[in-house]
Amino acid sequence: MSCSEASRPTGPVKSQELSPSTALREATTSGAAGQPLAWQDSLAKARRRRMPRGLKIAIVWLLEFAAIFALAETISVFFLPPGLIFYHPQQQVEPSARRIYDSQPNQRTFTIDKPYVTNSLGFRDEREVPLAKHGELRILSLGDSIAQGLGVAAEDTYARKLEASLAPRYGAVRVINAAVASYSTWQEVDLLEDKGLRVRPDIVMLSFCWNDLFPRPRLVIPLPVGDSNQYYNATLLRVLRELKRSRVLSFLRERLEIALFKAFPSFGWTHQQMIYEGRTSPYLEQSYSDVAASLEAFASLARIHHFVPILIILPMPGQVRHPDPAAHMQRRMEAIARRVGIPTVDLLPVLQQAYASTRDVYIQWDNTHLSPRGHQAVAAALERYLLDSQLIKRQGGA
Repeated sequence: MSCSEASRPTGPVKSQELSPSTALREATTSGAAGQPLAWQDSLAKARRRRMPRGLKIAIVWLLEFAAIFALAETISVFFLPPGLIFYHPQQQVEPSARRIYDSQPNQRTFTIDKPYVTNSLGFRDEREVPLAKHGELRILSLGDSIAQGLGVAAEDTYARKLEASLAPRYGAVRVINAAVASYSTWQEVDLLEDKGLRVRPDIVMLSFCWNDLFPRPRLVIPLPVGDSNQYYNATLLRVLRELKRSRVLSFLRERLEIALFKAFPSFGWTHQQMIYEGRTSPYLEQSYSDVAASLEAFASLARIHHFVPILIILPMPGQVRHPDPAAHMQRRMEAIARRVGIPTVDLLPVLQQAYASTRDVYIQWDNTHLSPRGHQAVAAALERYLLDSQLIKRQGGA
């Protein structure tokens, strides 16, 4: 007999005592084995339905963030201005072989949350301009989105405010807003030659801003059909615009942009600083040269078609907010305009004074485009200039 056989018990085996946990586990296992397969499937599904711990934590954090955000948004009502509300569709453009793109005629859209209506020429005016003047003094306003009145109602633009102020005291006066968003000086002068002369203006005001100081493209490529309109009204952009309704998100976005510009200055920001500080570069010199050429063409059109040209120099928002800003851009543009024979209106002191009396000069959270108060200040300054220059006379010749 082997040792293993000798050690094997030969009599009845007495039942071994098990620990309670072991007994429970074996009982469960043996019980489950005897249950139908459907019961085991339902047990497995129940285990799978248990929410992962990480997901639970994420949901709790999300709920906490939503509660904090709602509280912050409620409190911000007392400290922050309302966010911007964008209605759709936003203003539309169409391709142009001469100017890359043009304002779409006869449109009824929006500029932020204000109605944007154009006539058959694409000008921001619900009125058509008749060919016959019948003694009417006509002032044509050219420029970019600031002159156009981005974000304000048509009656709040400086063009319409100027007309409303002049007409009762100086007889039949019509101020026509032909400005187009994002246009540069060369595009504005071309628009004047192409469309503006049709309204037979007596005075043409061309507004200039620092962002006109980019070189003119040597080749004009029309904007592909629908590209700009699809961009401005794309679904993703519409969602992002909805977020601008929030005061808190607008505040955080503004602070983040300031920090990013300081840490990682963009080309546009660096270019603007160079203009403000009076520094130069071949790129900037080319820009000034191109603007000068456009102003020469502007002056030439004025001589041929017998209207009075006026260059309106709009300041940078940073200049307006600064008590003693550098004005290199203003002085250089005045010198260029003087050389080609165009009078100028420098709006820096005007808007500085308006800003000192009321901070409401630019659209809140936009900080670039004029608010209705800003437009009013510009209109008042232009009226004073027209009167002082004797370009307008009171009824009766006074």
